Amino acid sequence: MSESIVSADLVIEGDIKCEGDLSVDGKVMGNINCKNLIVNTGGFVQGDIQVVCLSSFGIISGNIQAKSVELKEVSNTKSNLQSAELEVSSGASISGTINIGRKAEPAE
Repeated sequence: MSESIVSADLVIEGDIKCEGDLSVDGKVMGNINCKNLIVNTGGFVQGDIQVVCLSSFGIISGNIQAKSVELKEVSNTKSNLQSAELEVSSGASISGTINIGRKAEPAE
């Protein structure tokens, strides 16, 4: 499967659902449901996220449900987060409720 890209100059107001991977450099104001999601530096998501793997260098505001989450050094996350695995790099900012454990795995 290919990777879909929300480029830096693109703003999407609405939900995104895809079976493959998604990379966000721009802004998404809506829910995201995909396999793997990367929110790059400068990327912004305001909405609920349901994915297998999430890696963020950007800004996220919304509920997150994932099997694996990596919050990188420049990321800023405000979320109710449910995940089986969580990695938070030094310099990352996270606020909200965090629930880590097997029950948090989304249906694939």
